[in-house]
Amino acid sequence: MGKNIDRREFIKKSTLSAAAATLWPTYKSLAKPLIKTVKPVTFRPYPHPWAPKMNFVYASNENVDPFMSGVEITGNGIVVPENMGNRRFGINTQWFVEGFGFCSLCANNGGRFYTLNDLNGRNLNLNYEFANSRVSRNLRVRKKYRKQGTDFSHEVNSYVELSREYLEMAEKNRLNGEKCAHYADKSLYHALWAGEKIEVEHARIQIEKNQRKDKVYFGCESRQYIWAKSEAFTKRFAELFNFATLTHYIWDTWYPLFEPQEGDYNWGIKDDIADFLLDNNITIEGRPLFWFHPWVTPEWLEYKNYDQLKKYVENHTKNLVSHYGDNVLHWEVINEYHDWANIFDHTPEQITEIVRLACDKTKETNPKVSRLINNCSPWSEYVARGRMARMDATRPLRSTRQFVEDIVEAGVDFDVLGIQSYFGYRDLSDIMRMVERFEKFGKPIYITEIGTTSGPTYKTVMDKSMNIKNSPYDWHRPWDQELQADWLEQVYTLFYSKQNIKSINWYDFSNFRPFIVNGGLVKENCEPKLAFHRLKKLLKSWNQLPKNSKERE
Repeated sequence: MGKNIDRREFIKKSTLSAAAATLWPTYKSLAKPLIKTVKPVTFRPYPHPWAPKMNFVYASNENVDPFMSGVEITGNGIVVPENMGNRRFGINTQWFVEGFGFCSLCANNGGRFYTLNDLNGRNLNLNYEFANSRVSRNLRVRKKYRKQGTDFSHEVNSYVELSREYLEMAEKNRLNGEKCAHYADKSLYHALWAGEKIEVEHARIQIEKNQRKDKVYFGCESRQYIWAKSEAFTKRFAELFNFATLTHYIWDTWYPLFEPQEGDYNWGIKDDIADFLLDNNITIEGRPLFWFHPWVTPEWLEYKNYDQLKKYVENHTKNLVSHYGDNVLHWEVINEYHDWANIFDHTPEQITEIVRLACDKTKETNPKVSRLINNCSPWSEYVARGRMARMDATRPLRSTRQFVEDIVEAGVDFDVLGIQSYFGYRDLSDIMRMVERFEKFGKPIYITEIGTTSGPTYKTVMDKSMNIKNSPYDWHRPWDQELQADWLEQVYTLFYSKQNIKSINWYDFSNFRPFIVNGGLVKENCEPKLAFHRLKKLLKSWNQLPKNSKERE
């Protein structure tokens, strides 16, 4: 992580930025007289009156990976141009649903996706397409979970049936755009709530059924230890967690520079944090060996050529992994290298070679270490925007999922797949579909960074670090301490229900200098927030509280 900008702003602005220009060639036919002309298609939106003006839309493929396209927003709606050819696609944008939130949605033809040939120049009602896609998804997911033994409540089934009934009414009024949209909105409202309730009910049943006995890590980033304004930090931290990340950014504003010159390390503060964690029986994950982001890359590293960088990777890996020995047996080897944090503008082939080298050198240095590849932006909107971290792309970018697929197919030897899952305008159903896409790689998964805000406070409004929003609420209602705790409880429940998820790590422990403003579990003076208490209650119910945790009022 790092400063309170950039990635958080990216998560927000990825759905609020200007539409991306196409990088795809115009569709051409070798036998034009024999092939029907491909016509553009328009998705006509009927937005809620509270919704901001729509100004970003992108296309995604059947893997839910965004791609650069000529899709644009016009006065008539979202236009998919002829140069899409016969490629299958879904349409994505941020959409406000009163009573649920301002979330990212995908219209994908009920899971079948669209092609211009199939649509043949038709104009589609965007509201209806969103509703149809979510209703269809819910039916598929509910059917799958029923086969796994989940008997859903009357509440869930009622939401599902109401969403279907309103969708049928919207279908009957397809010729009347506004009336169709009216019923589609009601369908979508019930479908979004149904989708989340389906996930939570199924997750709770799976947790009760499985009674996990495997080792599961519940952790947090430890950097605020050195800035703690209260001795209560050390007690509160150890009260919740059996796992913690110890950060080694080369160039960082949090600490004295860790590596001001190549090979010259300032270990003092790192060792102090490590001692605190070890004294409290908290397992340590060192992170990251490499994060090629503009925030943390000094000039002496940035200007290395490729061969020089490989030599540095070998030396740096050996130095850090050997320094801690068996005290740190979990290492985040690479962070966000999937065409996002790529200050060197490496090609996919170069990226694979560096990742392989770092993983192999880690194992060579200490064969006991578990090697993690960490990834941000799991929905990869940066691909559609043509943006890397603070850089315009010089080539078509890969999604996070595609990056993982590429390194797995290349035979890169690593142990754990890391996924960051901050609140990113995605509902719980979207989160679980995302996890399923990464489960297919067959690796244990760590949720490496997770978090959301508890909303503005008097202090953050006055210092302008977080104003009161005048746009629609993000999720269910405006953020406050209780809603932060609700989101935490439900997302942790979903993740814990998945047997292959072995670690869940909240990022900001305190509200002091957080990545997400007011994203901590405790206030600056270490007074617990509602999210702290909710997490403690949750871990206790799963018999996952640390053994040295003491009950507090």
